[in-house]
Amino acid sequence: MRKFFVLMIVLLLTVPFVSKIIDEIVVKVNDSVITKAEYEKRLNQTIEGFKREYKGPDFDEKLKDIPQRLLKQMTEELLLIEKAKQLYQVDMIVKMQVENFMKENSIKDEAELEKLLKKEGLTLEEFKRQVQLIYVPEFMKSREIRSKISLTPQEIEDYYNNNKEKLQGKPQVHLLEILLTKDKYNEESAKQAYSDILIMLAQGKSFQDVAKLYSLGYSRNSGGDAGWYSPEDLSKEIKDAVFGMKEGQVSPLIETKQGYYIFKIAEKKEPKIPTFDEARDFVIEMIKEEKFDESYKSYIDQLKKENYVRINPKYV
Repeated sequence: MRKFFVLMIVLLLTVPFVSKIIDEIVVKVNDSVITKAEYEKRLNQTIEGFKREYKGPDFDEKLKDIPQRLLKQMTEELLLIEKAKQLYQVDMIVKMQVENFMKENSIKDEAELEKLLKKEGLTLEEFKRQVQLIYVPEFMKSREIRSKISLTPQEIEDYYNNNKEKLQGKPQVHLLEILLTKDKYNEESAKQAYSDILIMLAQGKSFQDVAKLYSLGYSRNSGGDAGWYSPEDLSKEIKDAVFGMKEGQVSPLIETKQGYYIFKIAEKKEPKIPTFDEARDFVIEMIKEEKFDESYKSYIDQLKKENYVRINPKYV
């Protein structure tokens, strides 16, 4: 039953309920609306999820475009659901998904499902609506766009030959980090902490253990593991420092808007051009994604022409 409750948490956090009180409308697509309360709830949960997932530097910079991206995403979801209602029996699609969900979680019937939902503060109808909002847009993307993408062997070969530099990838570094935020440290105290950290490392303490003691970043609980980065992922001051370092080396103290960073290079990857056979599956996926992106944009543009769409200017 653990799987059931994990999915329920995802549904509760990411999909808005039907508003039962009058609220400001943020987006209207025909008769379907996104209210201010719904939008703000999903925005807050999206940001919290981003905080849990993202472990790298310059976090605040990457947060800036979330509100507009989410607004765009929610508008497109409504458009896809409206189109699905014209082409398919949406109720049957939802019914099949609910049945699959019950089968996967060993729930014998809707009566048992209803009891479990009640414990989570949901009705069966609310649950079905959430399944619709989550699944139907993905169903439409798969059925109406991805399934219609085709490519030839010549396309695959040509793409490989024309994109070898892209396929070789970019230099990457796997960073461990310690962040001393400016609300807790000034330049002098940060330098003192840096000195203490270097002494602890010299005495044999692992960087991960020191990160758990000192770091105030989101990666603290994972021992400062900030993940893999290419040069364009990082601010200039960080990029200039870490890409000139060797594996295992610890950086000098680096000041940014967020605070004072200390990095260790856990691992480095240098660019390498793969053979055609090595790259083939990846090339196929890249071509499909490029074609999907182009087709999806055209599809959404057409849906906007076919449907009434209004976005509240306050949120644009």
